[in-house]
Amino acid sequence: MTKFLLIAGGAALGLTATTADAFETGRLSGYLSIEVENDWTFDSSDPAAELNDTYTTIESGLSFDFGAGFALNSTLVLEPIRDATDDRFFEDHGAYAEELFFSKELGTAELKLGKFNPDFGFAWDIAPGIFGADFAEDYELTERVGGAVAVPFSAAGGEHVFSVGVFNADRSVLSNSLGSRRGQTSLGDGGVSNTNGAESWTATLSGEFGQTAYNFGVQHQAAGAGNNTDQDGVVLGAIHTFDAGSTALELLAEVAYFNHFDGTTNSATFTTLGLAAPVGPVTLSGVYSLRDVDGASSADNLFTVSAEMELFDGMIGALAYRYGDEASVDSHTIGTLLAYEF
Repeated sequence: MTKFLLIAGGAALGLTATTADAFETGRLSGYLSIEVENDWTFDSSDPAAELNDTYTTIESGLSFDFGAGFALNSTLVLEPIRDATDDRFFEDHGAYAEELFFSKELGTAELKLGKFNPDFGFAWDIAPGIFGADFAEDYELTERVGGAVAVPFSAAGGEHVFSVGVFNADRSVLSNSLGSRRGQTSLGDGGVSNTNGAESWTATLSGEFGQTAYNFGVQHQAAGAGNNTDQDGVVLGAIHTFDAGSTALELLAEVAYFNHFDGTTNSATFTTLGLAAPVGPVTLSGVYSLRDVDGASSADNLFTVSAEMELFDGMIGALAYRYGDEASVDSHTIGTLLAYEF
């Protein structure tokens, strides 16, 4: 199955350098991704939203193998730690540990203990184009502390993985950042899964049948300080690749529902539909996303289109347009991006 061509982040003009392939030196292996991006919202019904934001995102994943299937793993990130409120040029950057956990192979299964990102959905990661994942990122799970086990198996002619994780929000020193400080999380900050113990959990099933990949997951995140109730959610997504003459099309669809979103009394539904297709040397993609939260004046809508092309070896150029109708504010963004992989 081919994969969507992914350009991370929204960019009006950006230069991205990525070591796409993991390196391995003795017992140490990992990857490094360096991105420099610019977001430009050129027209909005809220004049305050018209701004230009230039920033970098650096992510490093490292794994040290102790032998016998036992390893220490980390994901370190440098990025802006707050949203832009005005034109911004390489400001508000902080470095932090998104993941730091031990893993142990148990036969074909894997056990994780420490700070990790629980599995739940995949549109937030693989929706195509520059802006395609913007709404789905609202339910991405990151920086939780606890444990998880993943068990791969074969069934019905396909390969699958069943995983379960239990966790709470990270409140250790690792929840802070270097450079621009985001502050160490405390119980008083509230938020779902920010509890004394590992009272929250996810269970997911993912896999492939031929040209179709799927994921199904459920979650429970316990109420923290200031929350009205626990959050429960379910997600179902699929990617299918099919031939249309000489062109291979990829279609993505994912729906996530939460009965008490963010610990409130409001339910929320997220829908992401994406399509990517190569047309000669250019990959065209489009995404429509819906974010419908009870209590809001109206549902939010997102439309994006992108064109991506390999300009020469290792260099990819992209052009994209984003229309967002969010909280009754209409905004238009043009994105261009250069991505270099080495």
